[in-house]
Parts: sequence; structure tokens; C-alpha cells
Amino acid sequence: MIIGGHLSTKEGFGKLPEIAVGIGFNTYQFFSKNQMQWKSKPIDDKSAQEHIKNMEKFNIIKPAIHASYLLNLGSPEDSKREQSYSAFLDEILRAEKLGVEILIFHPGAHMGSGTKKALDNIIENMNRAIEETKELKVKLTVENTAGQGTVVGSTVEELQYIKDGIHTKARIGFCIDTCHAFQAGYNLNEKYNEVFDEFVSSLGKDMIVAFHLNDSKPPFNKHLDRHEMLGKGHLSKEFFVNLLTDPRWKDVPLYLETPEGEEGYPKDLDFIRKLGIKI
Repeated sequence: MIIGGHLSTKEGFGKLPEIAVGIGFNTYQFFSKNQMQWKSKPIDDKSAQEHIKNMEKFNIIKPAIHASYLLNLGSPEDSKREQSYSAFLDEILRAEKLGVEILIFHPGAHMGSGTKKALDNIIENMNRAIEETKELKVKLTVENTAGQGTVVGSTVEELQYIKDGIHTKARIGFCIDTCHAFQAGYNLNEKYNEVFDEFVSSLGKDMIVAFHLNDSKPPFNKHLDRHEMLGKGHLSKEFFVNLLTDPRWKDVPLYLETPEGEEGYPKDLDFIRKLGIKI
């Protein structure tokens, strides 16, 4: 199993692999910059090289960067969309410098312009970014959403629409957030096989390159993005067993984003072990 959690970078990028292994992880996710600010401090070469060296030293598998929450590649406003694109391009370059090949981002919101318009804007900007970074390996990884407000990307159909519009499909992937899927109306408790057969049929198994492993604080289908500690929310033990024993996901990294963060991750790992699953 490839499992990790979202980690703080307060001790520097180079410490992330050691911190992850200390918790019991073999991977992790992190922000490469302040996720609530547009401007970012450049990553110095020494810090980047230390991160790359220590990923190898501690046998880290498939780490990910989560892009800024400010990005909205689907914005109907040209200036805001361009600001988002510039920040998105910077995220890709930062990921490459840090030796990280999975960049996870929220697709965006239509802000009243309609779902199709937003999806078309997202596709246009993803294609543009891929063309501008065609020599890089970073995979632009779209995260499914809970469907709150005007946010797009909560349905399999919308995710497939994005996939179908991308010219270079080798540069994209999808991250399935378990809380978001449950909140968007996919009954992971009662229809696990049906739901993931639909995801695989629409997106392709190899396009699902990451999971955000989160329980759901609200009950089913409320379209609320509220994560909970594993076993404390509305997702069932049976769901977690199904997901964590599904051979299709054996080589797909799972990143915890549960509320207690690094202090709570050992509890999440204990929950998994108590299900009889070896980590």
C-alpha cells in the first residue's frame, strides 16, 4: 500500500521524507507555497536538491503537491482566469524543481457562467499549460469536488468531459477524494463496485493516479466539503475495506487529509490496521 498524508513544510522541503517515514508513511502530499496567497517565494536550488535526495534516501513513492486553493481556471473573468493560469504554471514549475510528478488541483468554479463554459475554460488552460511545459513530467491531476456552490468537477461526466478535451492525455490524471465523492452523491457505502466501475469506465483505470483518503463529516449527498477522521464520519468500515483491498489501486497513492493532520494520522493508520489491513 502506498499511503501518506498532507504534511506541513514548516521544517523545509528536505525534511518531508523523514517526517513521513516517522509517522509510518511511504508517501506524502504538501503545498509548495502558501496556499492562500498568489505570490510565492522562489524555491532555492539547495532546498530542492535536498528534497530530491531525501525522497530517494527514505524510499518515498509518488509524493504529490496540492496546488493553491485560490486557483480558478474556470473563472468567467479574463483577468482572474489569467491570474490563476500564471499561478498554475508556477505550481507546475515548482513541482518539477522539487522532483514531484503529481500536481493535484481543484478544477474551478463557474461563478454563474454555467458549467460547460467553466469546463471549456479549464480544458483550454490545461492544454495551454501542457504545451508550455511539454518537456516536463509533472502530471496535471484534477481532483473531484463535493459539488458545493458553483464548483465544477463533482460528477464523473464532468471529469470525463475534461479528459476528452485534453490533447496530451499522458500529462493528466485524476485524484478521487472519498469524502467529496460521497458528498457529490456517489454512495460509496452501498454501491462501491458500481461507483468505481463507472469511474474506471469513464476515466480509465490508469487515469486514476491518486486518492484523497478522507471520511465525511456530513451525511450522504449534502455537497459539503467537510473531512473527518477515518472511522468517525459517515463512510462505512466496509467501504474502507473495499477500497483498501481493491487490487486496482495497489500502486495508487492514498493521501490522508483528515482534520487533526500530523497529530491525528497515527489514529487513521490504527483504524486501517484494526480493519485487518496491513500497512
